[in-house]
Amino acid sequence: MKARALRLVFVSHCMAPARAPSSNAGGMQRAARDLLTQLESLDDVSLSRVVLACPRREIGWRVPLFFLALPWRLIRQVWLWRADVVLFASLNPALLLPLLAPLLLRRRGLRLMAIAHGLDITQGPPIAQWWIRRSLAQLDGVICVSRATAQECLERGFAADRLQVLPNGICQRWSSLPPVTRSERVPIRAPGTFVCLAVGRQIPRKGYAWFVDAVMPLLPEHVHLWLVGRGPQAGEIDRAIAKRGLRHRVFPLGLLEDGELARVYRLADLFVMPNLRINSDMEGFGIVMLEAGLHGLYCLASCMEGITDVISDANGSLLPARDAEAFAQHIQAQVALTSQQRQHQSERAAAWVQQCFGWNNLLPRYRAAIDQVLTQPRAW
Repeated sequence: MKARALRLVFVSHCMAPARAPSSNAGGMQRAARDLLTQLESLDDVSLSRVVLACPRREIGWRVPLFFLALPWRLIRQVWLWRADVVLFASLNPALLLPLLAPLLLRRRGLRLMAIAHGLDITQGPPIAQWWIRRSLAQLDGVICVSRATAQECLERGFAADRLQVLPNGICQRWSSLPPVTRSERVPIRAPGTFVCLAVGRQIPRKGYAWFVDAVMPLLPEHVHLWLVGRGPQAGEIDRAIAKRGLRHRVFPLGLLEDGELARVYRLADLFVMPNLRINSDMEGFGIVMLEAGLHGLYCLASCMEGITDVISDANGSLLPARDAEAFAQHIQAQVALTSQQRQHQSERAAAWVQQCFGWNNLLPRYRAAIDQVLTQPRAW
């Protein structure tokens, strides 16, 4: 007799709607969307979703409503659908567990799991950290996307034997996504230029303002920088551009749709991730480095936090954070490569990302992590 499929409830408060996948497309959002798609493809998993999918502009009012309804929706899935596992796509929706787990989710055999990304562990003042510790204590298992994130969980008292480190995956759709042929938001690349690309939310830990101010003036005139994304540091970035007289070399592109972003990845020569250390604001992983690698872009990144689990000799170089000379020297070394050397480097980066972070290899490991938690005694 065929074994009953695992009944899995997938919970996420931060996914983009299918009709507009780029409207809420940070790293954690893309990771949640991709993982949900992969889990739905498993024949031995019956999946139910408790998901908020909305564009970023609606988050302010829809997330509170989602959290208000979440207890009832979870109770319904756990008891009426008789779920085996509840998997939270990040720790944020699991923050309700100190209230729910002891009273409402004691169904025999149920297991509670969450994926920890980094910022969802380190964010907030001491009172928030106290609540995060309480929430972790209710979980039967945690999947951490990097060793740095795992260390943060351990420091908050989570048991090492209930913790597994599994990276985020990258969907092959990025390598086959047709780029747009024309878009006003994608610049025309000038002949003879070398384009560095950075993609991400414009916040202090990403280091974009620092890079414009400290690194770009050290580089030749034909080295340009394209910045994809928005965020609260956009004004500081613009001031750095004006201060250094770099408007002809640094181009903020804003938010791009997936097709536009695919075109930008293919037009660029080098990807940069110049992160800075900011208290309580860690880089748990960095999915954009996988997207860049899948498009054949070599990456220069700060040697810190979860970034170190993404970059190897095959797809990039790790450099000291805030070392402008090191970044400038490595960029100029990339500029000096021959077209044949750059092509070999590009193919190697793409192959390595597909091998290490493609879902064909990662999905069985995620499935095994769920099975492992099912065999362990409950945490509560």
